[in-house]
Amino acid sequence: MWKLATASLSGINKDNTARIQLFPAGWFGAPSGGQRWFLDASLAQRLIDAANSRVNDYQFDYEHQSLNAPQASGPVPASGWFKSLTWVEGEGLFADVKWTERAASLIQADEYRYVSPTFRYDEQGNVRELVNAALTNMPVLDGMRQVAASLMFFDNGEKPMNENLRLALCAIMGLKQEADEAAIQTALEDLQNNQLKEANCSSIGALIDAHKAQLTAKDQAIQEGQTKIAALSAAQTGAPDPTKFVPVAVVDDLRNELASLSSQIQGDKVETLLTAALSDGRVMKGADEDNLRELGKSNYTLMEKMIGTRKPIKALSQLQSDGMTFEGGRDNSVELTAEQLAICSQFGNTAEDLTGEKK
Repeated sequence: MWKLATASLSGINKDNTARIQLFPAGWFGAPSGGQRWFLDASLAQRLIDAANSRVNDYQFDYEHQSLNAPQASGPVPASGWFKSLTWVEGEGLFADVKWTERAASLIQADEYRYVSPTFRYDEQGNVRELVNAALTNMPVLDGMRQVAASLMFFDNGEKPMNENLRLALCAIMGLKQEADEAAIQTALEDLQNNQLKEANCSSIGALIDAHKAQLTAKDQAIQEGQTKIAALSAAQTGAPDPTKFVPVAVVDDLRNELASLSSQIQGDKVETLLTAALSDGRVMKGADEDNLRELGKSNYTLMEKMIGTRKPIKALSQLQSDGMTFEGGRDNSVELTAEQLAICSQFGNTAEDLTGEKK
């Protein structure tokens, strides 16, 4: 378990305030003894790599006020920002700082003279993580235990994490309720160095908003796709417009009625033509009549053409005696019409049966 400490280790060079020494090389600590820490090129490189992978800059504040920010009643302003770290062999780790206008003026006025980094270290005293840094006027602030404890999720070796906060962090990070502070710290570091970095977000809230935006965009794309599919489907197999279409059953009924009417008309035309042709002898009763009638049902035009090529039989269109009696005299009886002759032919009678002496 890494522990948290702050230490005011170096003064500020007013001639070069842009580059600040955060740690010396090798072992360092309070002059009066107690806890000591160690930093070399290998350990420093880990801090440099962590800084390069961060999205946000490290903060400089005043007197480590940001460590007590959760309980602060007012603003906790920054005094500067930094991200670029450089290891100088034999000297230590340096930061390139951009000071706020207010902090720069306080430094030049000697109102702040020292730098104090906040960091985590292991049981052997090796510096493992840089948290932030502060402007201070106390040359050595070893431990800052009473301040660091206010963050609760930083282990300072004296006070355990608040149980409610631990459970809340477990829920936020998706950990089991029995997860300890080390597991929470690992999850937070993973969140900072991976998910937040990949999403280019500076906080969990920003990450959630980014995911919401992505989900909204996907939902909109899905809805647009469904709308297009529905439109294409309707265009191909849409419901018929009642003003333009009628039910199939109605169409079938109309088709049947038209077919029946057409057949009736066709039949009437066939019978009319046959009646006339029978009356003048162009068609003979029996097989000839039946064959022509069947032909007329399927092809009236051909039937009409065939009958039209035949010549009438004169004996059937007028009296065979041409109006003469058997005694050689003219019979003054009325001649039969074509319709009457057709009727005679249908019943197997001759004109003489109706007008002659055989009646």
